[in-house]
Amino acid sequence: MDKLGKKSVTAKVSPVTRERLTEEIKAQKEYRGELASDDRWSVAGLTRQEAARVRAAWRRELGRLRQAGELLDTIDVLAIHGIELELRARGWWDRRWPAVPEEAMDPGRWPGSRDGGSPKGVPLRLPQPLARRVYAACWHSSVKSIEALRSWRDRHPGMVPARYFADLEDLEGPLKEYARLANDVTTVGDVWRGGLERGIEAGAALRSKFAN
Repeated sequence: MDKLGKKSVTAKVSPVTRERLTEEIKAQKEYRGELASDDRWSVAGLTRQEAARVRAAWRRELGRLRQAGELLDTIDVLAIHGIELELRARGWWDRRWPAVPEEAMDPGRWPGSRDGGSPKGVPLRLPQPLARRVYAACWHSSVKSIEALRSWRDRHPGMVPARYFADLEDLEGPLKEYARLANDVTTVGDVWRGGLERGIEAGAALRSKFAN
């Protein structure tokens, strides 16, 4: 956690998602420019004191728009809005979760993590309360499967499951058991990826709404 109470995380996404994210942020910045061109924010012909008040009002308006999810012009702002949407879609936003155990906050991969198809890293800085809510939701909804996967590894010390797998029907024996258990684990990476996808979609929908 940094001095501003932010937690740094990395979302592993596909190249297609990374490209869509770049395009949406560019479009959102252009949208911000359109908003800034409104006569309310013009400082032409104003005194220095008047211009300072207008610029301060514009900064407040930017903060309001971002907080309301009406302007997603940075990766972090888009991610924060999208992650909230992802948690709401999962029914996890309004749920009260137990405290996050320290083992859930370890930087290593959780048992059952599957990111073999997501090679592009997107650094994010998230508010600490939001990050801890995601960790808590993922951990407590997955802990039984995580414990079962640890037991599986104890029983099969020489067996290395693939980091990415598609269809359970293509697997047999212990590997099929591992895949079944892993499918019941929701990692924080799953939520970061889902949040970015939802943020991209929300940004595009927002621009479409105001364009019409």
